[in-house]
Amino acid sequence: MTDLAYLESGAVLQDRYEVLREVGRGGYSVVYAARDRQLGQTVALKLLMPPPAAARLARERMRREVQVVRGLMHPNIVAVYDFVDAGARSFIVMEYVAGPDLHVRVRDRGPLSPEEAGRLGQDVAAALDAAHRRGILHRDVKPQNVLLDPDGRARLTDFGSAKLETLSTLTQTGGLVGTLDYAAPEVVAGRRGDARSDIYGLGVTLHFALAARLPERPSPHLPPPPAPEGYRPRAFRPDLPAWLDSVIARATAAEPDDRFPTAAALGGALAERAEQDEFGPRSTVALLESCLVCGTPDPFGVGVCAACRGDSRGGADVLVFVERTSRGPARRALVEALASLLGSETPAASHRSAARGERPLLRVPAAAAGRVVATLDARGIPARAVAIGGAWGMIPAASYGLVALVLATGVAAGVAAVPMLVWTSPLVAALMLGAAGHGIRTPLWSARRPATRLPPGVERRIIGAFVELPPGPARSLLADLVRKGRACHEALSRQGDGRGIGPALEQVLVAACGAASDLAQLDDNLASLEAQRDRFAVPPAGWLDALARCERVRDGLAQRLLDATTALGTLRTEAVAQRGALGTELSELTRELEAEAAARAAAAKEVAELLATG
Repeated sequence: MTDLAYLESGAVLQDRYEVLREVGRGGYSVVYAARDRQLGQTVALKLLMPPPAAARLARERMRREVQVVRGLMHPNIVAVYDFVDAGARSFIVMEYVAGPDLHVRVRDRGPLSPEEAGRLGQDVAAALDAAHRRGILHRDVKPQNVLLDPDGRARLTDFGSAKLETLSTLTQTGGLVGTLDYAAPEVVAGRRGDARSDIYGLGVTLHFALAARLPERPSPHLPPPPAPEGYRPRAFRPDLPAWLDSVIARATAAEPDDRFPTAAALGGALAERAEQDEFGPRSTVALLESCLVCGTPDPFGVGVCAACRGDSRGGADVLVFVERTSRGPARRALVEALASLLGSETPAASHRSAARGERPLLRVPAAAAGRVVATLDARGIPARAVAIGGAWGMIPAASYGLVALVLATGVAAGVAAVPMLVWTSPLVAALMLGAAGHGIRTPLWSARRPATRLPPGVERRIIGAFVELPPGPARSLLADLVRKGRACHEALSRQGDGRGIGPALEQVLVAACGAASDLAQLDDNLASLEAQRDRFAVPPAGWLDALARCERVRDGLAQRLLDATTALGTLRTEAVAQRGALGTELSELTRELEAEAAARAAAAKEVAELLATG
């Protein structure tokens, strides 16, 4: 972009907008304060200057983004009025905010106080929540896009403007969109983000606001490395309250599932000053809630997910045993690795029993056994698969020796003194051997499966969805929702379901399966559509419209799943049965998940037809 492209004070565009002064510059844009002669008010003009090779595509895409964002009316969102072409130039007409952006405020006056940062975070979270509920992602939350109104409000601006950068950088499969320093790890990795990606950007923005710097990073040219437990500004500013430090840490966790599920939840935590429980890298959740074969979430927690288990009900299963190790440091390290794998709910005695090879770790399909053993070995747990019929051979020799000793001692005593022992000793020995055989064939993990189960039809629907869903956002979102739904169902089973809430909960789970399947299809269509982009110097008719509609429907659907997960997660499971309006709440969740089914189907069909004719 050259200075010849800039506008001088006094220039008039469209015989309406008189340029007053420049107020800011971005990578491919310049922002001016201007006077709207028709309305007699000051507005902001964002002049778009994309690279020549991408100019036409950028302008068409931004035109469509503006049409969508123009409908966002919220006190914490900078209003967008219009998109205007003026010869070779294109610009966006926006509300003018007289205050500085957050980056300038921190640079000139230093970091914010905890109270100021809390209010700012609530304002921006409210803006994001309003947009997310409309299926609109910001994609570039950062201090430069948070304007500080003179009345004290924080105002979020530049919705959709990251798409302009997208067209001249990396964009495949919804990939790198936004500023690297504030981009969520999944976006940097090239995956399509959702509301939790914006939450991450807000979390890093709050870190900057409080610490006047970004988290530690290896180079000024690289983003901060993903932190499983999030970034903590107290590392640079020890006077910050613990609750605020923990809220920002949770918002910036490396894994989307460990962050706040919605912007409203983040705003609520800031308003309530709620210190966050330990959440880290599955810190309180056993690793077996992820499949040991493919690593994707497994809401049933049986070690191998339904997709990897496949149609193995008629095939043979095997038992996976931990290889016995000698006493000492090696045994202690193995017990620690097992405790990490199985979670804190499993008794320590069970970890030691598995480490001694006295009980199998889990039961898996024979076809998946090799991958499970390799995964366990990579986690420091040497293991081997044993056919169920061969489990007797895993009983320790000491156990056989003890049985033989009891038998021999009892018979000898019976012959010498107490004849009754001659026939009771073999019975006791048989019982001891039977107990050892039962233990050696009872997997440690499957023994921990919940006593209550979902109705067979609902469970089959969920398992079927996981068999069909590929690894990705749809599967992850559904796993989290099902996990929370099952917790509510178990609470109802304990407390009694006098209000008939169970059927409404089951309908939510079934509707979520359909929504997740639609989300996966939309992600696949979007990936195919993006992959086709480089084939066209000029996109064919309907291409940009189809892409924009598909993206909006996809992002809206992901938000519905996040909203449902949040609603289930906030239920107090110890008092589920007493929630009088819960049945109505759950029915409303089902309606929201099903409401946009027609739009989802239409968007998927439109993209499929476009790809077929392209």
